[in-house]
Parts: sequence; structure tokens; C-alpha cells
Amino acid sequence: MTATIQRLEPDAADRAAQAVAEDGCVILEGAIPAAPLAALRRRMDRDTVDLLRFCATIGGNPRERGHLQQGPPPFVDYVFAEVAMNGYVNALARALFGGRPQLTFYNGNTNCPGSVRQRLHMDGRHDTAPGEPAAPTSAVVVNIPPGGMDDGNGAIELWPGSHRVPVHGEHQGVPPDMEAERRPTRAPENPQAVPGDVLVRDVRLWHRGVPNRSARPRHMIALILSGPRDDERSGRTLRFGRGCESALEGHGVDTNAAYVDEPVDYLFGPTKRFYRYRLSEGSRG
Repeated sequence: MTATIQRLEPDAADRAAQAVAEDGCVILEGAIPAAPLAALRRRMDRDTVDLLRFCATIGGNPRERGHLQQGPPPFVDYVFAEVAMNGYVNALARALFGGRPQLTFYNGNTNCPGSVRQRLHMDGRHDTAPGEPAAPTSAVVVNIPPGGMDDGNGAIELWPGSHRVPVHGEHQGVPPDMEAERRPTRAPENPQAVPGDVLVRDVRLWHRGVPNRSARPRHMIALILSGPRDDERSGRTLRFGRGCESALEGHGVDTNAAYVDEPVDYLFGPTKRFYRYRLSEGSRG
């Protein structure tokens, strides 16, 4: 089972880092206070309605049915240090990487009622050559479900230990034959989380979204923290509204951030870009 560690346990950061290195995932229990998560959930509920309306104008969600790319607003009223620069998460990352981590992604996804089962995939690539063993963890996804996740609302499916199984190819999907071969070795699981829990996983860990059988969307904030020498992700500037500096800076993390006065199209922009990508792929086919 996915290891769960209380944030105040002795040597919690080192033990959590070891769990990520070995199993590819860990849950930090009670790492975030309730108030900022409740505020984020209310705002993301409203944003989901607007995003679904936008998707209707382009012929539907261009991703797998019911799975939206949706992150929290990158503005001062919704960027909280307890979420974006969580001390327990950052301590885990420093223990794992042995240096100052970088924030290289700040977005998320929403699993809507009536969603489908996603294809099995990774969020990052293996950087070793075919036939070589997998490299140590160089980046982790930090998943924060502001309303919790369970079997009813689509708890993410994880394949512990799969980050050590190199998958090579143009895309980041896991071939069906590799899925079938891996299953008898270590079966997947769907870890549960309550508001305040944080799931940290290697970017190469196999996973997928599963159907949301509840009546409301299940949001998942997603950050990526990368190692100090991860050149593949370095330099990707993240745009936040002016005033977010107070929440993001001074936590021992390279934020890769630009603080801007102009609007940031955080809600529709990712879907627009993916829609245009799908159109270009179709035109080449």
C-alpha cells in the first residue's frame, strides 16, 4: 500500500523521501490546514462551470471525457504558502534531491461526474537509454485534493514501484502489454485522502484517472518540484499575479516565477492550447 506519513512524525521528511525513491509515492497526512483548501475548492467549483461552458463552444472537452485541465487561480487571493510552498513537502523534496528544489509546474485537473477511465500514463519521461535501469527520482508531482478523494469521486489509480520500470516512446503512455506484464508483480491501488493530505509521486509513476461516480467535481491541484539540476524543466517561467511574492518567495525553493500585472489566462489557456494541438495532429493525419 502507498505509505502514509504524519507530518510531525520523527524524521518524517527523510522517511517520505525514502518512500518516494522506493515506491514512487507517499501521502503526507494533515500537511495543509483546512481554510485555504476550502477557499480554493469554492473558487475551483465556480471555475469548473465556466470551463465546461467554454468547452461547449469548441465542441467539447478535447481531453478524455470528464477530465479537465484546471488549476487554481495564480492570483494573490488564491495563492497560499501553505499550499504552493508547503514546508513539509519542501522538506521532503530537499531530502530527496539533496539540494534546492525548483517549482516547475503549477496547475491541476478536475475529474467531473460521468468521467471515463483514462489510459495508463506517466507525467514525465525516463532519461536513460533503453536497456539501462531507471535513474533516481529527479522530479515529483505534488497532488493536493482540496476536497479529498475516495472511491466515489475518483481516487487516482497508482502503480507503486512502476517508476523503476523504464518506458520509452514518443509519448508518455504505458503500452498495454507492459501494463499486463506489471499487474501480477504489483497491483495498482487507489489511495484515499481527506482535505489536508498531500500525495507526492515520482513524475514517472504509472497512473490514471478513474470514473467519478459522485455528483460533484473532484479537483486536484498539481505542482511539480524538480531537482536543482533538472535542465529539462529549468527555465520554464511560471506566471503569477503581482502580490503573490509574499506567499511564494523565501521558502528555499527556486520558484521560476514572474509576477505580472496583466491578466493570466489560467483557466481557458491550457484547454485552448491542447485543442489547437489536437487540430494540428488531425490535419497531419
